[in-house]
Amino acid sequence: MDDDAAPDNAAPGNALRSFSPVFPVRDLRRALAHYASLGFTVEPYAGEQGYGFAARDAVSLHLSLEEGHSPPEEGHGPEAGHEHVGTAYLYVDDADALYDEWARPGVGGLTRRVGDTPYQLREGSHVDPDGNLIRFGSPMPSRPGERLRAHLQARHGITVAAMTELDLGVWRVTRADGPDWVARWFAARRSAAAVAGDAAILRHLAAHDFPAERCATGEPVSVLDGRSVLVTEWAGPVPRPRRRDAIRAGGGLRQLGGLLGRLHTLDTVPAGTGGAGGGADGTVTRPGGAWHHLADGLPSAEIEAAGRMLSAAAPVIPDAERTAFAALQAEVAGLDTADGLPEGLIHPDFVLANVVATADGMVLVDWTGAGRGPRLWPLAFLLYAEAAKDPRRAGLVLSGYREHVTLEADELDRLGAVARARPLVLRAWSVCTGHLTPTDAMTAAAQERALAEMTATRVRAALAGQ
Repeated sequence: MDDDAAPDNAAPGNALRSFSPVFPVRDLRRALAHYASLGFTVEPYAGEQGYGFAARDAVSLHLSLEEGHSPPEEGHGPEAGHEHVGTAYLYVDDADALYDEWARPGVGGLTRRVGDTPYQLREGSHVDPDGNLIRFGSPMPSRPGERLRAHLQARHGITVAAMTELDLGVWRVTRADGPDWVARWFAARRSAAAVAGDAAILRHLAAHDFPAERCATGEPVSVLDGRSVLVTEWAGPVPRPRRRDAIRAGGGLRQLGGLLGRLHTLDTVPAGTGGAGGGADGTVTRPGGAWHHLADGLPSAEIEAAGRMLSAAAPVIPDAERTAFAALQAEVAGLDTADGLPEGLIHPDFVLANVVATADGMVLVDWTGAGRGPRLWPLAFLLYAEAAKDPRRAGLVLSGYREHVTLEADELDRLGAVARARPLVLRAWSVCTGHLTPTDAMTAAAQERALAEMTATRVRAALAGQ
């Protein structure tokens, strides 16, 4: 605007100092507690009931109790329909780090993962329990890949030609001076001891010549910005069009089942008797099997975390979905975690998606959260995942597995119940991230229960006929 166009009543030199959004809330005490869980310092306003403040670093917002206020009914996920009571944009130094902080289990509301935008911001969003939206972003020139590249070069003395993000926090490191690596940059909530345990298990697998990814260096774990980084060797896959043929040439599903059975025969000792992941004799000691996006530890920790995640999301569920949501909560609470069944070394997600088809055979990747736990947990999910494509595929997996392990009667009895656990956790995750309604989740859960029981019945019949 030209100087000549400035209004006559403008106050020269009267600088604006701050700008605070006012978010309407239904329950001030709960709203203050929620923003405290997001790292804000909160306090009610002493001079007026129903009003409060939340401040963090150089930003602040006000919370105002409004009778009759309710979140928008159209959708319940982040930015669903863009129908929100209050909206604010938050500029931050590191949007990815803030996502890690606000998406951790137990934090209420809904947080959507970060992505690059056409307007050169790395951006995510958070919807609080009252339907208020905070979009947050950081400049793309400081995106994590560039910081991670500099860290790897300084830490390991390598030259990085390119960084390619494969998944949230997972990068292919294209080196100019040697074979490529994979770098996993974990969320701050995942402890350094847990990541050191991942590396210990990879060394254990290497010692047994198991076809898994290998640590890239003798000291593969480092810390960047308070978050652990693990580097492994890049398992070079065949071109995508050749993947299916390469898997078949490597033995196919029968071989995959055999690898899982072999994994379950590797030496372990009872969970909880060792340190970061392995004992002095190289055995695996830490409990494992939980999906690391939710928890570390046994499968029971995963189910407990899923329950907490649902409880935190409950306030933003529309009234029309509350019956289905309560049913979903009950289903998750009643899942069989395979406690008390025979144990072994288990991979939390032993499925084809985590198989790299190389020219030399299949390589299993993503061992985050592996450890000692009920061996039925990964087997049941693998059988379920393949039966969902074709029931005969589960038979191939089973035939390979049985070359190494004989299932006990209790495992066969509980196979159907355990098989439906991970699929239901994934449905709960989708509800809590706004990608699925509770009604749709429960419809899918009924179908998944039927498939799990059918798979278990076929397995029992196959084994009885031997």
